[in-house]
Amino acid sequence: MGRSKHLFLVAASALALSACESTYTNHGFAPQIAQLEQLSSSDTRGSVLRQFGQPSATGTFDSENWYYQASRVENYAFYAPKIVDRKVVAIRFDQAGRVANVARYGIEEGQITDLITRTTPTYGREITLLQQLFGNIGRVGADQFFDGRLPGG
Repeated sequence: MGRSKHLFLVAASALALSACESTYTNHGFAPQIAQLEQLSSSDTRGSVLRQFGQPSATGTFDSENWYYQASRVENYAFYAPKIVDRKVVAIRFDQAGRVANVARYGIEEGQITDLITRTTPTYGREITLLQQLFGNIGRVGADQFFDGRLPGG
């Protein structure tokens, strides 16, 4: 009986330790350097679309800039996900619709921006729940509750 108890404890410990291992997920697509080297100034929007598919994003005010983005995210236990790698490929087209410039950026070229935040930014001072509850004590007068008439009067 003692041997099966030890075996159970070893198995449970191994399972618990494996639960603390980081997992990684990949999001998006960014062409590799070898694929980008095959692009030439004679390539058009259509040929880039056939090679790489739809871009992750296009320029805000014009469609002459295409962006392909790939991210690698680390998930560890109950901590917030952390972006450990990001690649952005920017392809610029000229007025004729041909490739004018190709640039590749990594996480080291800039700061990480959260493209989808799922939060609403609030402006002003952040206050705690107790500050909200007790903040109005003394600011409210009785005349704000009554219009001066008393019941029965």
